[in-house]
Amino acid sequence: MEAEPEMICAIEIAYYQQAKNSSLPETFIEDLKNPAIENELQRQIQQARSLDVYPYPSLRLAHNHTVFLITVDYLDHRTMLD
Repeated sequence: MEAEPEMICAIEIAYYQQAKNSSLPETFIEDLKNPAIENELQRQIQQARSLDVYPYPSLRLAHNHTVFLITVDYLDHRTMLD
């Protein structure tokens, strides 16, 4: 999540300032070839698998070394908070 603001900024610059389609791979081809980015992607995929996250989006709460599944409720956020 630390890179999220930087990613959003890069997408906005590509789209608004450079008139590039941010959904096309060639827009970020240098980033896609970056080994550090690939390593981070693989780390996050492994973390998701270790938490049994297969459907997306999914929500988990990690507390005191225990991970709890939280059912996503698109109609009422309070059920997820409870």
